[in-house]
Amino acid sequence: MSRNPRLSAFTFIVVALAFANLVFGQQPLPQPIPDFGRLADPTSQTSIQFQSYDKTPLTFTSKAIYVLVPVVVTDKDGKPVTGLKKEDCHLQENGKDQAVASLENIQATTTPVPRAATPGNEVRNQTSSDATPRRLVIIALDMVNTPFEDQTRARRALISYLSENIDPDSLYQLVSVENNGLRVLHEYTEETAPLIATLKKVGSRFPTVKADPGFVQRAETTNTGPNATVPIGEDPELGTPLVGPPEFREAIARFLSESGMQEIRYEQANAVNSTLSAFQQIAERASGVPGRKSLIWITGGFPFSIDPGSASVSEGTSFAAYQHVMQLLENQLISVYPVDARGLVAAELDATTQISTRRLVTNPGLQRDMSNRLLDTLNTMRAFADMTGGRAYVNTNDTRGAIREAVQDGSSYYMLSFAADKSDRRSGWRKINVKVGDYHVRARHGYFLTQTTLDPLASAKYDIDSALRSPLDYTGLPVQIVMNPTVVSGNKRKVTFAMTVPPKVARVDSDDKNHMHVEIAYAVWTATGQDAGHKGTSYNLNLNPTQLQQIDTNGLGYGDTLDLAPGSYKLRVVVRDNLTGQIGSVSAPLELK
Repeated sequence: MSRNPRLSAFTFIVVALAFANLVFGQQPLPQPIPDFGRLADPTSQTSIQFQSYDKTPLTFTSKAIYVLVPVVVTDKDGKPVTGLKKEDCHLQENGKDQAVASLENIQATTTPVPRAATPGNEVRNQTSSDATPRRLVIIALDMVNTPFEDQTRARRALISYLSENIDPDSLYQLVSVENNGLRVLHEYTEETAPLIATLKKVGSRFPTVKADPGFVQRAETTNTGPNATVPIGEDPELGTPLVGPPEFREAIARFLSESGMQEIRYEQANAVNSTLSAFQQIAERASGVPGRKSLIWITGGFPFSIDPGSASVSEGTSFAAYQHVMQLLENQLISVYPVDARGLVAAELDATTQISTRRLVTNPGLQRDMSNRLLDTLNTMRAFADMTGGRAYVNTNDTRGAIREAVQDGSSYYMLSFAADKSDRRSGWRKINVKVGDYHVRARHGYFLTQTTLDPLASAKYDIDSALRSPLDYTGLPVQIVMNPTVVSGNKRKVTFAMTVPPKVARVDSDDKNHMHVEIAYAVWTATGQDAGHKGTSYNLNLNPTQLQQIDTNGLGYGDTLDLAPGSYKLRVVVRDNLTGQIGSVSAPLELK
C-alpha cells in the first residue's frame, strides 16, 4: 500500500495526544437530533402555551462575556450613516444601561471567496483566507411551511429578481428547505453566472401541510321539518355527502375537523425538525465567513409560535434545541428576513384555506380562529426578525423589493460589542436596545444567555450528529482530508485517510494549564444514505510544552483506515472545538471498484 508522506506527520500528532485515552472506538454515533416537538394544537391559537425558562442560576467564570451586535444605522432618507463613535451609542440590557466596549464601521466587500484549489486526493472546507467581512446573502425557499401555490409565486418572484438585479460579484447561497433535509441549489463559493440556470431547473417537489383537513360546507338543504336531515359536508377524499340532524351539525363538523389531527400533528413535528435543523446547518455553513449575514427566509409561516415579549416558544417544541439554534444565529451574526410567500392575503385567508363561504357564515367562531392563526403567523415572523436584527416582510406582493432591501442592509453597518451583565444570573432571553441619536437603527432586540452559552460542551453530541448528517460543510474550523490510494484486500477495499486542522486554530486555554478539548468524528454513508461505518475520538487534556509546540507548528492531525465493500460512498469528517463550540466538517466521495 502506498503511503502519503503527510500521513506520518498526522499520525505523530495523534500519538502525541493519545495518552488522553478518551477514545470512543466503534461506538454509536451521537444520539439523533432530538425531536423538536409539536405544537399543542395547530388549529387553534387559543390553546398556545409558552414555555418557561430554566430557573437554575447561571454559573459565570471570572472572564467577561462579550456580545457582538451588528447595527444598521440609516438617516431619514435611508442612507447609511458613517463616522459614528461608540460614545454616540446608547445601549441597554434588560432596561439597564451598559457601556459600549467597541464600535467598528464595517463596509462589507463582495470579493469572491472561492474554494481553494487542491490536488485530486485532497478535500478541504476552508473558503476564506482572510478576516475581511463579506456581504453574504443566503436565500432559503421554505418548502415545508409554504403552500404549493405560494411557493410557485415566490419562486417566480425570486427568479425575476435575480435575473434582473443580481450582482455578479456578490456572494449568494441558495437553498431549499424540504421535509427530507436541506437541498443546496447554489453555493456562495461558486460563480454566480449559472445561478439563474440553476433556479430554472428547480423541480416541482413542494411538500406542504394541509391547514384544514375538514370538509367543504354545503350551502343547500335537502328537506325541512324538525327531524329533517341536511347535508353537513362531504369527505374531501371520497366526495361522499354526510347527513345528520341539524342539532349535531357543529358536533360532526368538529369531529371531521379533528379526524386528521394526528397526521397534521405528525407533519407539524416534522416541520419543526426540518425548520430548526435548517437554521442550524445554514448558520454553521456560514461560520467561516466574517461579518454580518442576511438570511432571506421565503416562507408561509413558522411551525411554532413565539411570544414577542419574552421570546419564549410554544410548548411541545424542545426549548433547549430552539434556544441553541437561536444562539447559533446570534454567534454567526445572521439577521433573518422572513418574507411571507403568501403576499397580500384577502379576507384573512390564504392558499392553504379549503373552506366555503357557507361554513364561514354559519360558524363565525371558525373565521375568528382563522384570523387568530393568521395574526399569530405574522407576529411570529415579526418576532423572529426582531430577535435577529432583520425585518419581516408581510402583507406585500413585492417579494423582489423585500429581497433588495435585505441585501442592502448587509453592505454597510457597525459592529458593536458590550460585556454581558454578570450581575443578572437568570438564564434565558435578555432584551437589548440600541439607540443612536435620531437615526434609524436596526439591530437585534436581544440574545439568549444560557448554560450552553457558558459551556459549549453541553451541545457537543447534538452538534456533531447534525454536522455528520448535513449536506453542507461547516466552516467554523478549517479542515482538510487527504485520501490515499485504494488497496484491494480480498473482497474488500482498504482506504486510508488523514485529516488535519491548521496550527493555532483549535483553542488552547493557557489560563487552564494549556487545556485543549477537541472531538473528532467521521461517518461513511452509502449512496442511499445508510451508515457504513463510523468512529469518534475525544482529546481532552492539558498539553505539556512539547505537545503545545507540536500543535502550534504542525496543527492537529488524525488518520484511520476504512475497510469497505466495492460501491459508492461519502466520507464525512467532523471536528469540534469543545472549548469554543466551533465546528469544521468536510466530505469526500469514495468510488470503490
